[in-house]
Amino acid sequence: MRRTLPLLAAALMVAACTSPALSPPAAPASPPGTMGTAPALPVMPPGDPIEVIRVLDGDSLEAVVEGATEEIRLLGINTPERDECWADRARQATSDLIADGPVTATFQGTDQYGRLLGYLASGEVFVNAALVAGGHAMTVTTGHAYLEEFRTAEAAAIAASIGMWGPDACGPGLGTALRIDGVDGNPSGEDDDPDHGESVLIANHGSAAVDLGGWVLRDESSAHRYRFPAAAVLAPGATLRVYSACGIHEYCFGEGETVWSNTGDTALLLDPSGNVVDRVRFGS
Repeated sequence: MRRTLPLLAAALMVAACTSPALSPPAAPASPPGTMGTAPALPVMPPGDPIEVIRVLDGDSLEAVVEGATEEIRLLGINTPERDECWADRARQATSDLIADGPVTATFQGTDQYGRLLGYLASGEVFVNAALVAGGHAMTVTTGHAYLEEFRTAEAAAIAASIGMWGPDACGPGLGTALRIDGVDGNPSGEDDDPDHGESVLIANHGSAAVDLGGWVLRDESSAHRYRFPAAAVLAPGATLRVYSACGIHEYCFGEGETVWSNTGDTALLLDPSGNVVDRVRFGS
């Protein structure tokens, strides 16, 4: 069964259907400070000037747009939430990127909270793309104008362990014995079926048992987090499944819950410090 997309993803899809498509990227530009080590980033087409009032977090800010104060949500990306690791550094990165200005924006509708959804540029810097390239944001797996360019920048950041993708970005790492060995994000039955619905397979590929207390399984949105209980232990060579809906399952997000978008999503496994230990993207 197809479930409703995560709120931001739904807003993006609506916007994509109701707004004109952006012009194709112009000649590529490299983000500042990369010295040619990162893939070229797209250049955002000319937008409308805005006056930034304050940066709320890595992917949202307040600004004066055509004389009115508006909240803007950056399209195509998601940065850590305010109580999560790397949130402060993502917010600072956004502040630094827009510091020199002038700041312009291209909008594609609003989300369910009334926030403008848009791409930002600060001078010649494409802010959304630069945040991804700097390891401050992940790409949202939904159809938007720069999906492939953002994915390329994200893959390079992950390969180089930049920003929040570093193995000890959030504190001492615990190694990579635990892996995501499979995601059933769109089962043949009902997504929230408590017996056969959505699930993620976690495996211990190491030679020692792993205490799962404090580990987190999450999706790419800001909505779904599963924190393993303190008593959970995974023996070497063993596996377990985390279901979206609880039913009879010990490890689950919630009653009647659906987590993974059928059109594409990303599963991330975080250690107790918040380091990303494994990441699996599936779907579109």
